[in-house]
Amino acid sequence: MEKQGWDLIWLGNINDEDSIREYVDLTYDESVPSQFFIDFNIDMDDANEDTIEKVFYKNGSSDISALLDGCSYEEIVISKIQKSINLKKSYNAVILIYNFEYKNEISSTGAFDFIATTNYE
Repeated sequence: MEKQGWDLIWLGNINDEDSIREYVDLTYDESVPSQFFIDFNIDMDDANEDTIEKVFYKNGSSDISALLDGCSYEEIVISKIQKSINLKKSYNAVILIYNFEYKNEISSTGAFDFIATTNYE
């Protein structure tokens, strides 16, 4: 469901850049949800694909500010999130959804963990 001004953050570990696209992007006919939407029980009709950012890094990091470097609203998001998040493991992939409300029904599904919701305004 849309919620203006909010940013949702998932971190994970995947093999390569193609894998994150395959995991998140909708299929060519857009009637079948991606595995990401299935894994985290998100109705694809509630999310706007244009507000999703995804990044793959060749080398993992446990530094949240390094993982979010270059994301939209990075100055605000990083300053808010690094005060409250201390990662216990290294990640090499980031998925962000902007202007969306997630109920955190599922916090982890193998490759990805839901990390936080933060306000970027």
